[in-house]
Amino acid sequence: MEKDEFIHTLFECDEPKKGFGFQLFKMEDVFTLKSSSNKNPFASHRINFFTLLLMTQGEMTHQVDFIKYDMVEGDCLFISKEQIHKFDKSPTYKGYVLIFSEDFLLRHVSLSAFAKISFLSNYHLNPSFFKDFGDINLFISLLKRELSLELGAMKEDIVASILTVFLLKAQLHTSHALKSYFGNYGQFAKFQTLVASKYKDTRLVKNYAAFLNIPLKQLNNLCRTFTEKTAKEYISNYIILEAKRCLVATNIPIKQIAYDCGFNEATNFLKFFKKITGATPSEFREFREIRS
Repeated sequence: MEKDEFIHTLFECDEPKKGFGFQLFKMEDVFTLKSSSNKNPFASHRINFFTLLLMTQGEMTHQVDFIKYDMVEGDCLFISKEQIHKFDKSPTYKGYVLIFSEDFLLRHVSLSAFAKISFLSNYHLNPSFFKDFGDINLFISLLKRELSLELGAMKEDIVASILTVFLLKAQLHTSHALKSYFGNYGQFAKFQTLVASKYKDTRLVKNYAAFLNIPLKQLNNLCRTFTEKTAKEYISNYIILEAKRCLVATNIPIKQIAYDCGFNEATNFLKFFKKITGATPSEFREFREIRS
């Protein structure tokens, strides 16, 4: 892949432009991006595809949604779509960046396997950081071999099969892996989907309970089971995270961010944000810019 195409894919919030929605890059290529474009890989940026960072040498600290992960050889970090992240400025580490689109997964991964890999959509439940994941080198070798071959239509299916095995094995490392098999998990997943689609319209827990046609107490119990938080805390944290992403990864005015987060009055948003984070939106944005 040409360098400018790599830049566009990694920083323009688009899905992979070439191939079939799956691409593998050397992590070292990131170091040359800032000098060759106006894109800064070391500043927070938002993505609209799934990403795996695979460490093969050295050490680095990678930041995802304001949480820092110290990575060394053998570690793997999963970044979901809509999250923001930034690369470590140290040029001493090596590894691979693997990106794939949701469409690629839906076309080539079975529904039963997709349902079991809960960290794809529930990254907030499962910190998708896999220490000393022993299959990284084998995984990379298999992918590089298949991607170098001309296999026609079967190429997509073969690559997807290798990816599926890796993701399923990674799922076994997540702390909440077994919970995804409980019957109540499906109901909680519906609540998550509702919050993602309706948080701009309502923050009231009773409304979400009504949408799900379950008692308010039952909804709170669901949230505590899977997140150790109440439904109100879950909704508030979701909105705060979305606001933080916009504050750091965009230049959107705070008043517009307030509106986009469901607040008719910016002052109410300011109070809401400061109550939870301890800082105003402008203070948070300024602090992150200084630290970037």
